[in-house]
Amino acid sequence: MIAGSIRRIVAGLALFATLRVRVAGQTSETAGEFWPTTNFHAQLSSNLRLLAFGGLEKGAEFSYQQWFVGTGLGYQWKRFSKPHLANIDPDKEHFLVAGVGYEYLETIQSGATKRENRLAVQATPRFRPPSDFLVNDRNRVEFRWVNGEYSTRYRNRLTVERDFLVRELRFAPYVSAEVFYDGAKHWYEQQYAAGLQLPYQRLFALDMYYLRQNCTTCSPAHLNVVGMTLNFYMGSGK
Repeated sequence: MIAGSIRRIVAGLALFATLRVRVAGQTSETAGEFWPTTNFHAQLSSNLRLLAFGGLEKGAEFSYQQWFVGTGLGYQWKRFSKPHLANIDPDKEHFLVAGVGYEYLETIQSGATKRENRLAVQATPRFRPPSDFLVNDRNRVEFRWVNGEYSTRYRNRLTVERDFLVRELRFAPYVSAEVFYDGAKHWYEQQYAAGLQLPYQRLFALDMYYLRQNCTTCSPAHLNVVGMTLNFYMGSGK
């Protein structure tokens, strides 16, 4: 019964996002995309983790496709002591995680190809106001070379999530908001998301979400995104 309810929630979220993408794709200023991503998390020691990832962003009804791969190292400070449901992701069991990483992206839009090399440094403090909730505040600076041209960008993403355990079923709904800034464009992009994470033991977690992107310098200016991320975890993190 409970598993059936969760399946209906997931199906409803996917249907809602798909309908938004189809409707949005009918205008020149708004379009839809599908973003599948795979992340591999390896806990190297009690405080150090390695991340490797890859994914695709594809336009549903307009000429756009981007693929990306990357890797990064993160260091975790001070585990939470307040009683709570332990998360499958070791990063979410610490007050602060700081890291560095590299990402390569290749974008094809309207027949033109854009290549980007990106170095990033970031810090994510986390808080548990009441123990059932987790607040993440990711601060990220990107050093970018887009077709050989250098630029920097700052991103801030705030996420609020809550873990539930019903009998043996774990799930975590969440909402997030992210803003983008650079010196030339100022605060030029915002992303708002709502999703559901479904972890399985300590092996992997499926993250399904709907995301709305507003960008003053992008074409199209608005995106409605159906996203799906599969996270694999290696190492206990203890």
